[in-house]
Amino acid sequence: MPLIKHRTIHRTTPSAEFVDDDELGKVKLISNNGRYLRINIRTNGEIVVSKPTGTSRRQVLAFIEESRPHIRRCLEKLSRQRQFKDGDAIGRHHRLVVRQGVRAGSRVSDTLVTVTIPDNYTDLQSRQLVHKAVAKALKSEAEHYLPKRLRMLALKHGFSYQQVRLTFAKSRWGSCSSSGTISLNVGLMLLPDQLIDYVLLHELTHTKHMDHSTAFWRDLELVLPGAKRLRDQLRKYSPYI
Repeated sequence: MPLIKHRTIHRTTPSAEFVDDDELGKVKLISNNGRYLRINIRTNGEIVVSKPTGTSRRQVLAFIEESRPHIRRCLEKLSRQRQFKDGDAIGRHHRLVVRQGVRAGSRVSDTLVTVTIPDNYTDLQSRQLVHKAVAKALKSEAEHYLPKRLRMLALKHGFSYQQVRLTFAKSRWGSCSSSGTISLNVGLMLLPDQLIDYVLLHELTHTKHMDHSTAFWRDLELVLPGAKRLRDQLRKYSPYI
């Protein structure tokens, strides 16, 4: 188990700080009115500790040390998730360009996602930087494509809904509320067109059937023959970006 050689806390605002940890990199601290220290590993690899206001430095560092095995397991699981590399196609219109540079940065144009990674960045920091840029590009594509495509399919097949939301949900491609709000994962932009349409029509069908009953699948098959075959294909993909 690696030893911790050095940590430094940098205060950025009255309620937000960062711990620099030799193994984990930057750990974000957020003060709140809660009673307990809590830790959250975000899907981009960011480590966030929520702490009651007034928690001492020693308590924070001890909590991070106590949580280290849990943090390692979470980060290892994340490392097995989707990783993007230089030259990858991103969504429908973008390509990823990863290069080394002095300063960290990213830029999303009409066709390129360009990420600059400093030489002293760890693998985790590099993945975080790339994922953040990729997510930005996918959200931009999703904003331009998914609401328009959903509206077109609804008009074509006689569905109605109230509104559409875009999300970064970890475990689902889409959902439909009882009030008619359809939520769509921006990660859909990484799927083949036929699977995007499957998810959109699946959620539109939920505006009539809020379950997965026989009637639901019957109506979905009417507007999308072979829907269950597409469902099986979709299981090969993960909504995690």
